[in-house]
Amino acid sequence: MIKNIVFDIGNVLVDFGWKGFFEKFHLTDEQFKRVAMATVYSPVWNDMDMGVYSEEALLEKFIENDPGIEDILREIYVDFKGLLVQFDYTKPWIKELGDNGFKVYCLSNMSHKSVRENADALDFIAMLDGSVLSCHCKLCKPDRAIYELLFKRYELKPEECIFIDDLERNVNAAIACGMKGILFKNREDAIKEIDRIVKEEG
Repeated sequence: MIKNIVFDIGNVLVDFGWKGFFEKFHLTDEQFKRVAMATVYSPVWNDMDMGVYSEEALLEKFIENDPGIEDILREIYVDFKGLLVQFDYTKPWIKELGDNGFKVYCLSNMSHKSVRENADALDFIAMLDGSVLSCHCKLCKPDRAIYELLFKRYELKPEECIFIDDLERNVNAAIACGMKGILFKNREDAIKEIDRIVKEEG
C-alpha cells in the first residue's frame, strides 16, 4: 500500500528559473552562455548543492571556471533571490495529498544559499511531514545514500513510497531503492500516475 509521496523540489514544486534569473542582469548572448557554463552547467554547482564548501570558496571556484567574467559572476552571486519561484499549485497539491491520507515529504538537491535567499518560494516545506535537503546532509541524488537517509530518518518503507522527480536518473535511483517512481512532466500527468500506482498497489 502506498502511504507516502516524496517530491523533488526544483521544476516540480518550484520553478528553478535560472535562465530568467540570469536574464535580469542584461547579459549578451555570449555572456549568458559563459555564465551558464561557469555555474549551473559546471560540476561546482553540484558541490554547492552538497554544501561541502563555504559560499566564498564556491564563488572563487565559479570564477576559476571563467576568470574573464569575474565581475559578472560576482554581481550574480550577491543574491539568489528569484532563482526559485513557487508554482501556484504547490501548496494546494500538498494539502490535497495530506487530506487524502498521504504523508508528504521532499528529497531535493539544494544549496544553503538557495534555501536561505529563496525562503518565500520554499515556505511550503513547513507543510510537509519531513524533508531531506542535500546541503544539510552533504549527499546528492542520485546517490543511494540520500534515499536511505530519508527512509531511516522518517522510518519509511521504500515500497510504500512514490518518488516524483523531473530527472530520470533520480527516478531510476529511487526505483532501485525499492520506491515507485514518477518522472515529472506536469502536475496533471503526475496525479494520474499517482492514482494508477495507488490502485495497482491496492
